[in-house]
Amino acid sequence: MIKSFWKKFVIFQRADFFSPKDLLQRAAGISIIFVLLHLAGLREFTSVLNGTVGSLALGWKLSGFFAVIYIASYLAFVVLVPVLILAAMFLMGWQCYCDKKSKKSHEQDKQSPMPD
Repeated sequence: MIKSFWKKFVIFQRADFFSPKDLLQRAAGISIIFVLLHLAGLREFTSVLNGTVGSLALGWKLSGFFAVIYIASYLAFVVLVPVLILAAMFLMGWQCYCDKKSKKSHEQDKQSPMPD
């Protein structure tokens, strides 16, 4: 029951490496991770950058660790996700163009008589 539930989501289906679907799955995965970290409240720990502790109960080391995790996920979300989406769009367009071009050449080969 649970396996069939998760198989319905496109993000959990297998895709060829560096295919448009794979790139979009990676972008969605990064987005989900960032949203979860943001909802967990790790944004507060980025105050370590200006020299204050995000949480007095956790201390400098753990606050710094959470800050690094949040900042890395934020940068991945801001930099990588748009690049992955654009790459998927360009790749889909290129594949459609190549498919149309190959269909035209295949149809022309069928129509032209074969030389003896």
